[in-house]
Amino acid sequence: MKAGFLEVERRALAEVWARKKLAVTLLAGNAGLAAAAYAWLWVPDETVIEVALSALLALAVVFAAVWLNGAVLAAFHAVTGPLPLRLALRRLPRFLLWVLVVAAVTVAAVWLAGSAGKVTQYLASFLTLRLRRPVSPERVGWLYGSLLRGAWCAVVLALLPLASQAAGGGFGAHAALKTIARPRYWVACALLALAGLYVPGKLVSWAPEFGALSFQAGSMGLRLGLAYLLAMTAWLTLAAVIGRMGREESKS
Repeated sequence: MKAGFLEVERRALAEVWARKKLAVTLLAGNAGLAAAAYAWLWVPDETVIEVALSALLALAVVFAAVWLNGAVLAAFHAVTGPLPLRLALRRLPRFLLWVLVVAAVTVAAVWLAGSAGKVTQYLASFLTLRLRRPVSPERVGWLYGSLLRGAWCAVVLALLPLASQAAGGGFGAHAALKTIARPRYWVACALLALAGLYVPGKLVSWAPEFGALSFQAGSMGLRLGLAYLLAMTAWLTLAAVIGRMGREESKS
């Protein structure tokens, strides 16, 4: 039976709501990791011991972030249950492989973004010659940046069901591939990317030009908190969508 409009997202949100402890753990855990990462920036590195301590702290933050978010993906391989920290730790090497692939894709995207100036100048000149009308480098640059961000997001989202399977093992790799091939998965991804990336980005970048400095500081704190809550809720819901679809495909 076909799911109704937004039915997949509603069921995923219901799973997230039913696991309030998981949501609180993710919110507190990632906030703590962000604070630790910020504190790492202030660690002195004047001696060999301080450099070693800085490196150990960085590794500890990365390890904890990978472990926590791997456990979040694994949690939705079952309908109910606590946060599977032991399972995620045991399967961490398999999950880490996909984390490294995502990191490599991100590094490549950042490198391509850094080359945007040369690329857009070349494309603008090429299109101007071919079309015999001036093409603005700014317009080409906007299109290039939009396509690059879209391609990066699509590749990462295509890798997530495989990363989820590696983290939890509740469904097989074949089910993960079938999940990626489902148009409904990409509809859910688009909606959750809108709610978890676009809207939070607009909240953070928006700056009111009125009121006292204290009002602006309070507004920034409120907007950051709301953006963080939206982003984490979207991430949990996406993990639930992947888990639900993976379970369905493994039974079909």
